[in-house]
Amino acid sequence: MKKTNIGWIAGGTVAVAAAAGTFSYLKRKKEDPNVTGSNLQDKEREDKLPSPDAKTDDAEKGLSALDHAYREEWVANTITPTEEEIKAAEVKVNK
Repeated sequence: MKKTNIGWIAGGTVAVAAAAGTFSYLKRKKEDPNVTGSNLQDKEREDKLPSPDAKTDDAEKGLSALDHAYREEWVANTITPTEEEIKAAEVKVNK
Protein backbone atom coordinates (compact mmCIF):
# COMPACT_ATOMS: atom_id res chain seq x y z
CA MET A 1 0.00 0.00 0.00
CA LYS A 2 1.31 3.46 -0.87
CA LYS A 3 2.23 5.98 1.82
CA THR A 4 -0.39 8.40 0.54
CA ASN A 5 -3.14 5.79 0.95
CA ILE A 6 -2.04 5.06 4.50
CA GLY A 7 -2.06 8.80 5.24
CA TRP A 8 -5.59 9.15 3.89
CA ILE A 9 -6.80 6.22 5.95
CA ALA A 10 -5.16 7.53 9.12
CA GLY A 11 -6.47 11.05 8.53
CA GLY A 12 -9.97 9.78 7.87
CA THR A 13 -9.91 7.70 11.04
CA VAL A 14 -8.86 10.72 13.11
CA ALA A 15 -11.58 12.86 11.54
CA VAL A 16 -14.26 10.26 12.24
CA ALA A 17 -13.12 9.92 15.87
CA ALA A 18 -13.16 13.70 16.38
CA ALA A 19 -16.62 13.98 14.86
CA ALA A 20 -17.92 11.16 17.09
CA GLY A 21 -16.53 12.84 20.21
CA THR A 22 -18.05 16.18 19.25
CA PHE A 23 -21.41 14.57 18.47
CA SER A 24 -21.41 12.76 21.81
CA TYR A 25 -20.62 15.96 23.73
CA LEU A 26 -23.32 17.95 21.90
CA LYS A 27 -25.89 15.20 22.53
CA ARG A 28 -25.12 15.18 26.27
CA LYS A 29 -25.23 18.98 26.34
CA LYS A 30 -28.65 18.97 24.65
CA GLU A 31 -30.03 16.42 27.15
CA ASP A 32 -28.48 18.14 30.19
CA PRO A 33 -27.65 21.84 29.70
CA ASN A 34 -25.47 21.78 32.84
CA VAL A 35 -22.86 19.57 31.15
CA THR A 36 -19.60 21.46 30.81
CA GLY A 37 -16.33 20.75 29.08
CA SER A 38 -14.35 20.99 32.32
CA ASN A 39 -15.01 19.67 35.80
CA LEU A 40 -13.67 22.90 37.27
CA GLN A 41 -16.41 24.99 35.65
CA ASP A 42 -19.09 23.65 38.04
CA LYS A 43 -17.21 24.48 41.23
CA GLU A 44 -20.18 24.45 43.60
CA ARG A 45 -21.16 20.89 42.68
CA GLU A 46 -17.57 19.64 42.69
CA ASP A 47 -16.92 21.23 46.09
CA LYS A 48 -19.75 19.19 47.66
CA LEU A 49 -18.56 15.82 46.35
CA PRO A 50 -15.85 13.87 48.22
CA SER A 51 -12.47 13.26 46.62
CA PRO A 52 -12.48 10.16 44.41
CA ASP A 53 -9.12 9.05 45.89
CA ALA A 54 -10.11 9.56 49.55
CA LYS A 55 -10.42 5.82 50.19
CA THR A 56 -6.98 4.94 48.84
CA ASP A 57 -4.81 8.02 49.53
CA ASP A 58 -4.36 9.36 53.06
CA ALA A 59 -3.47 12.81 51.72
CA GLU A 60 -6.87 12.98 49.98
CA LYS A 61 -8.99 12.25 53.08
CA GLY A 62 -11.25 15.17 53.88
CA LEU A 63 -10.74 16.82 50.50
CA SER A 64 -13.56 17.62 48.12
CA ALA A 65 -13.52 16.67 44.43
CA LEU A 66 -12.66 20.30 43.64
CA ASP A 67 -9.69 20.19 46.02
CA HIS A 68 -8.65 16.91 44.40
CA ALA A 69 -8.71 18.52 40.93
CA TYR A 70 -6.67 21.51 42.12
CA ARG A 71 -4.20 19.20 43.89
CA GLU A 72 -3.71 17.18 40.69
CA GLU A 73 -2.95 20.40 38.78
CA TRP A 74 -0.47 21.54 41.43
CA VAL A 75 1.32 18.20 41.39
CA ALA A 76 1.35 18.11 37.58
CA ASN A 77 2.85 21.60 37.52
CA THR A 78 5.17 20.79 40.46
CA ILE A 79 3.64 23.54 42.57
CA THR A 80 3.60 21.81 45.92
CA PRO A 81 3.11 23.86 49.08
CA THR A 82 5.73 23.73 51.81
CA GLU A 83 4.88 22.59 55.33
CA GLU A 84 5.05 26.20 56.54
CA GLU A 85 2.53 27.28 53.89
CA ILE A 86 0.20 24.43 54.83
CA LYS A 87 0.37 25.30 58.55
CA ALA A 88 -0.19 29.01 57.82
CA ALA A 89 -3.23 28.15 55.70
CA GLU A 90 -4.65 25.91 58.46
CA VAL A 91 -4.20 28.66 61.04
CA LYS A 92 -5.89 31.16 58.75
CA VAL A 93 -8.84 28.81 58.17
CA ASN A 94 -9.25 27.97 61.86
CA LYS A 95 -9.37 31.63 62.99
